[in-house]
Amino acid sequence: MKVFGNDADTQKIETLKNLPVFRELTRKEILEVDALLHERTYEKDEIIFEEGEAGHGIFIIVSGKVRVKSNRKLLETAAPEFGPGDLLGELSLFDEAARTATAVAVERTIAVALFQAEFSSLLTRNESIGVKVLMEISKTISRRLRRLLLQERSLPSI
Repeated sequence: MKVFGNDADTQKIETLKNLPVFRELTRKEILEVDALLHERTYEKDEIIFEEGEAGHGIFIIVSGKVRVKSNRKLLETAAPEFGPGDLLGELSLFDEAARTATAVAVERTIAVALFQAEFSSLLTRNESIGVKVLMEISKTISRRLRRLLLQERSLPSI
């Protein structure tokens, strides 16, 4: 089942435009990025990725809720749940280091994945779009790092 249905472009553009990571993109740019995204649906209690496995990209939650479990207590207390618009695994766009947590769907969750290879291709093919997306991801990383350094209990949604 496709998250965007058959009413393809209009609904797809609206859905993606509502995700903070893509908010600065034009309609044409969103369509270009959409060609690189991989739609995923996870049922309740399904694992999205596991702590320790190699990361290959980010997941952007379209709908639903994801809980993070980690052996690193700071991560678990700082960012226990994520919802629509939130990014998961964003550091793996820059390296393929082991995941620092396990992400599990709390309820039926729809996400789009952007893998490292496609993101690198986007940066090469269309620098303008890549930079816009990169800036939003950087803002998310910055906010999360600040929260961790200040030891605040929850990370902001985007």
